[in-house]
Amino acid sequence: MEISLEIRLTDIKSLTRYFKDIGISLGFQHVGIAPPDVSLWGSRFQEWLKNGFEGEMKFLAMDPQKRSNPFSVFPQVKSIVVVSINYYPGEYHRECLEDPRTGYIANYALNEDYHYVIRSKLEELLKSIKTLTGSQVDGKIYVDTGPVLEKAFAARAGVGWMGKNSLIISPDTGSWLLLGVILLDAELEFDEPLKDRCGECTQCIEACPTRAIVAPYVVDARRCISYLLGELKGAIPEEMKSLIGNRIFGCDDCQWACPWNNIARVSTEISFIPRKELTSPLLVDLMEMGNDNFRKVFHDNPVVRIKWERFLRNIAVAVGNQEIKYRS
Repeated sequence: MEISLEIRLTDIKSLTRYFKDIGISLGFQHVGIAPPDVSLWGSRFQEWLKNGFEGEMKFLAMDPQKRSNPFSVFPQVKSIVVVSINYYPGEYHRECLEDPRTGYIANYALNEDYHYVIRSKLEELLKSIKTLTGSQVDGKIYVDTGPVLEKAFAARAGVGWMGKNSLIISPDTGSWLLLGVILLDAELEFDEPLKDRCGECTQCIEACPTRAIVAPYVVDARRCISYLLGELKGAIPEEMKSLIGNRIFGCDDCQWACPWNNIARVSTEISFIPRKELTSPLLVDLMEMGNDNFRKVFHDNPVVRIKWERFLRNIAVAVGNQEIKYRS
């Protein structure tokens, strides 16, 4: 998008419109604007930590007040820009869960690491706005790696509402969304938050294999399969192993069950087109992969973060469940 017009910071309406137009042109599904206030979800986050639901993710409990206060990480912040991008690969990937010979990798990890994909787009967005304003604007970018409550800001910015599985649900794209934020030192027009439209539905809660959604909007990470396979460093608890099935990284069950995802469209982002070798990999092949091949296959993928030893642990659990299923 080529724009020769330089925008004044006092022209809040135009600056907001260009921010959104450029963001959409970069491939984001939503570009929402929120005030730097997450008091509601910030207090719920504090309560979540008090219950110890973060498990081994102790970085979440480090200076929790800072994580709930964007001014502590960027004192100049006046607006929070929240973007979302669709990563839905299509219904076909769900079939992998029915085949115990294969290993199921969560939909968000079927190709490139979303952290880098979203960050590069946000950097381009911020650069474009700096050009438009004559470098009068500055900001800090976060993609699920800093002390920022992205989902809280997404709910406040009208990107979607917080679902009972604690994921953001959009009325036009469902919950297959990844988020990024820019803490901006310029005033923009704030969007209105959306009404919670989950109603009486509890399908995500009922679908969770390990009953990790202990209450609406509250997930005990210690029971969540995504946590067990991706964050837990030690041995997986014996009572959880059989519930993991053939999952080897992540879990999408609460999203597969959500009725709002019936409207989901396959992502058009080229970086998220599933790699064939990751959609239904045979467990027997994965067991023989070895560290070198593991790093080659997953070098730019979220799975590489847990390293070969933990990935092998996950595969071994899935193989054990496969043997139990065939014996029965």
